[in-house]
Amino acid sequence: NAPGVSLPEGYRGEVNLAMEEWTSQLSGALDRGFILTIDYGQLATNLYSPQNNQGTLVCYHRHAVSSDPYQHIGQQDITCQVDFTSLMRLGDRHGLATAGYVLQSQFLTNLGFSSFLDKLQSQRLSAARMELSRMAMMALVAPEEYGGFKVLAQVKGDGLGTQLLGFEGQGI
Repeated sequence: NAPGVSLPEGYRGEVNLAMEEWTSQLSGALDRGFILTIDYGQLATNLYSPQNNQGTLVCYHRHAVSSDPYQHIGQQDITCQVDFTSLMRLGDRHGLATAGYVLQSQFLTNLGFSSFLDKLQSQRLSAARMELSRMAMMALVAPEEYGGFKVLAQVKGDGLGTQLLGFEGQGI
């Protein structure tokens, strides 16, 4: 039960029953170090909000989108958004402190995305290849594409208190 989350009658949502074991295994694999999780998802207060009252489950079959996991059984990808609040709380429970949480667009910008984009111009590429490369790079920071992904850094051991590159001015 996440603070600030109240589910109304009839609310539908997803619960990742494997997240506890996964987090425990990740933590157990480290004496010290960092875990970086990049995925689509939200904090619990946004994830379990009225606009998501039917959940975030999405199915993909041959590039067609559906919300019915019982169609094309065994032949479609089924996914839902990550509950980053639960991931942080479980991390804390297993010795992984949250060291940073930002949008992928902010993370890549903080790591010098614009200089990588500038370096693309100096490559010996055809105009068509240059444009394809530029468009692919821009998709990584576009909010409506991959830029809206979240980046979570968790730390175990000596790294606590370290300012991680990419997380400057963090906050979503």
